[in-house]
Amino acid sequence: MLWKRIAAPCLVFVVALALAAPALAAPQDKAPSKVQLVKLTFDDKGYVVTPSTMTKGVPVKMEVDLGTVKGCMRTVVINAFNVKQTVKEGATTIEFTPSKSGKIDIICGMNMGKGWFTVVDPK
Repeated sequence: MLWKRIAAPCLVFVVALALAAPALAAPQDKAPSKVQLVKLTFDDKGYVVTPSTMTKGVPVKMEVDLGTVKGCMRTVVINAFNVKQTVKEGATTIEFTPSKSGKIDIICGMNMGKGWFTVVDPK
């Protein structure tokens, strides 16, 4: 009689596992999301984004170099993607997802420092 008490729940588990196995093994529709890592510096010509080309629709993490980005240049504005963020020690990453392609301007909060980067359509 003890085996009946053990066998019944085990049989239910085995059947449930067998029914769920195809769904668990099925390939996922979504590809793993990628992130584009770029660095923002400032030189005598303005903002420099490295690498300077990004892909539309892929999230970006822009790490700002506080050693070269100083003063009002630390308020970074990317109007095309509604980005306006002031960076500081301990908070140097700007995140956004490019939603259009082309040449994208980047300016400081006082419109003095300028630069640009390019967004391309996905392949």
